[in-house]
Amino acid sequence: MQEVCTMDINNLLTEIAVYRCKMNRVAKGKSLTDPYVIRLCKGVDVLIYKYLKARHQQNVVLQMPDQDRQRAEVV
Repeated sequence: MQEVCTMDINNLLTEIAVYRCKMNRVAKGKSLTDPYVIRLCKGVDVLIYKYLKARHQQNVVLQMPDQDRQRAEVV
């Protein structure tokens, strides 16, 4: 589970970077109040939230005693 979680976290980081590059290209020269720019910013916020949530879950699992961690990995 830890490897899968780490892979998911790495994939989220890649997705954030790609999305952010797209956002920078599209938003260049536009106002921050432009509806499309606002939508892109919200998309970045959602990806960052998912990343932070995944990191938190990973940290919770890593802090569990070994016996509890093995049970959590099975689930």
